[in-house]
Amino acid sequence: MERLPDSAGSGAETPTAVDSPSPVAVLTIESSAPAGEAALSLVNVGNRPAILRVLDSFAEAGVDEVAVAVEPRLAPDIRDVLESAPAWPFTPSYVHRPTGEGLLDTLSAIGGAEPDRPLLLHWACALFKSPLRSLLSGATVGPLDAVLLVEPPHAEAPVIELASGRLAALPGHTRAGSPGRLAGLALLGARAPEVARALRPGRGSDVDVVTLVERMTELGGHVQLLPARDSWRYTGAADSALDLNRFLLSDLVADSAEVELPGTLLQGAVQVDPSATLERSTIRGPVVIGPRARLFDAWVGPYTSIGEGVCVEGAEVENSIVLEGTRISHLDRRLEASVIGPAATICRDFRLPRALRMHVGEGATVSLT
Repeated sequence: MERLPDSAGSGAETPTAVDSPSPVAVLTIESSAPAGEAALSLVNVGNRPAILRVLDSFAEAGVDEVAVAVEPRLAPDIRDVLESAPAWPFTPSYVHRPTGEGLLDTLSAIGGAEPDRPLLLHWACALFKSPLRSLLSGATVGPLDAVLLVEPPHAEAPVIELASGRLAALPGHTRAGSPGRLAGLALLGARAPEVARALRPGRGSDVDVVTLVERMTELGGHVQLLPARDSWRYTGAADSALDLNRFLLSDLVADSAEVELPGTLLQGAVQVDPSATLERSTIRGPVVIGPRARLFDAWVGPYTSIGEGVCVEGAEVENSIVLEGTRISHLDRRLEASVIGPAATICRDFRLPRALRMHVGEGATVSLT
């Protein structure tokens, strides 16, 4: 596999804490299917791509080295999104991961470039409301140790020290007594890539990580599970984008003081970009409205993200993601639980005879109720 561009390694003492800048952060991007994690990581959810939110968390945690593991044919799209973002205190490099679901080969390649540094492994569509420093506060790893964040089966689940025999219950909640499901963040000791080279890929990244950590414990390492409350991870559900949008907006804080809003009523947590125009509308939060959006005689309900340059006129929208450049006008019913755009047009046509007239793109879903 090819690493682009080459990154300079640096030594690290062990055990290593996440508060140290020494771990190499690895952002792994899953399936390239149209409705998969790769596609969702690039969508503006809460008016910002999920993948940028992950890299923001790396910067906040003081990470100084980031490798993005992505299939070669997806790399251009990922690069375009990352390079459009404000500068971070690191320059992401790219590791070409093989097409498919395996992760062990990717870890092996990263370890070859950074042989003495632990890895902070982060799934692209796993988000946490707490900062990484807080989630892994005090966590340390020796060369064969691991710390895994899990979604606990109940809110009061404690920190757990596990022997390898119990790790098999991690990928899902289906077994009685399961300690939880992988939340999408792991701190792996510096020898993890070396151990990964001797293993065969499994049936996906979760299985690969569990197999790897089991082998590390067999070689004398220790694994610790930490509960990841207030977290979200992609599960493959059809409405994942809307679910993530609700997760991100649930803690929104109102911030619209600089915007003139003639005849407009704001209720609850609403954020309006100063360049947006709102007239004779009602906005019931949590709602975020992006740059140069225009809303006239509109009603926007909770858990809605209105993207850049969107126009909503004479229409009602709720629990939806409206992507940049979309126009919604004069609908005869409320638009809800929808992901629209970008640059789409949804309008009521008053011409006779009455009929549905649509231009539907590849991979679209249309549901009439």
